[in-house]
This record gives sequence, C-alpha cells and structure tokens, in this order.
Amino acid sequence: MKNTFDHITNSWLYKAGKAIGDVVIISLLFVVGCLPVVTIGVSISALYYTVYRKYAKKSDDISRDFFNAFKCNLKNGIIIHIIYSVYSAVVGFNIYFSLFGFNGIKLPEWYTVISFIPVLPLVFTMPFLYPLVARFSNSVKGTIKNSFTMCMINFPRFLLIWLIAATALLICVAFPPALLLVPTGAMYLTGMITEKAFSSVISRIKSQEEKDEGNE
Repeated sequence: MKNTFDHITNSWLYKAGKAIGDVVIISLLFVVGCLPVVTIGVSISALYYTVYRKYAKKSDDISRDFFNAFKCNLKNGIIIHIIYSVYSAVVGFNIYFSLFGFNGIKLPEWYTVISFIPVLPLVFTMPFLYPLVARFSNSVKGTIKNSFTMCMINFPRFLLIWLIAATALLICVAFPPALLLVPTGAMYLTGMITEKAFSSVISRIKSQEEKDEGNE
C-alpha cells in the first residue's frame, strides 16, 4: 500500500496537479484578500511574499505564508493603497478635465500635455512598491522613496513589470476565470526581475560596508 502511494505521489501527473493546485490556491487567497478593496495593496504584497516563499524558498505552507504577510503588512499596505488611490483619482480627474472640460469650462489645449506630467510619479514608483513592502521593513515614506530609487537604477527593466501587470490585467478582464492562474504567474515573473534587483543592491551595500570597515 505504501509503495503504491509513493508511486502515485512521485508520478508526473500528481506533481503537475499539485503544482497547478498551488497556483490556484495562491491566486484565490489573493483575490479574497482584495475583496475589501482597501486591502488590495496588502493582498498584492502578501501575494508577492507567498510566491517568493513558495518558489524561491521552497515553502509548502502557502496559507500561513500569505496570512502572515497579510497581517504584517496590513498597516503600511492600506496607507500606501489609499495614498496612491487618492493621488490616481486626482490625476485622472485632472487629465479628464484637460481633455473634455468640466461644467462647461474648457482649459487651453497646451495644458493637456502638462496634465499628464503628474502621472510620472506613479510610473516611476509603483513597480517596486509592493515587492518592497513584502520583503523589507520600512516606513511608508521610505518604501516610496526606495521604490523610486529601484526604478531609476533598473531603467528600463522596471518597464517589464508594468508590461507584465498590464498584460495580466487585460487577460483577467477579458477572461475572468484566468484569475485562478494569472495573479500567481504574473507575480512569479515580476519576482524574477525584482529579486535580481534586490540581490544586486544588497551585494553593493555589503561590498561598500566591507570596504568601509577595511579603511578604518
């Protein structure tokens, strides 16, 4: 009986089914975590951490990893989500106002180009924002500042993160059942970029610290 069970669990079919099942579970946890809306940012960071633990650290405790990350990042994740949501709403209204006017008021055509400038802070901070929340302890201000720095030193590689996110969103909107697979897959691809960037920065810091210690 034991040999039969071992044979089943070692088969490629069982391993494939388990791998797909893990992806579905992680994605479902992410979707459920997003339902209160205000916790979307927290859920994104928890998704990142869970995928990191699962595929980089070979952890099989998916639920515990997700809920631990969700709990630890709850405060900063909500604050960051609110900040970016309010800012995005203001920027969006500003662009709409510049293009179509409001209550009969029309702005000069030259303002249309200017109205898109406030989008840049979003473009140059969001790609590394929630991975930083998931992987490092920092203040909200420090996280946003570090995310901007990471984008600057990883230009234009951070644009791939935007491409991954946009593609994942379009797929899920066009085919909602894809929510069972796409979030985990997209975050895995994102992690390939961000973890390499994090490792590079950490290595530089350690090298600098060793150099400073040697000069003392």
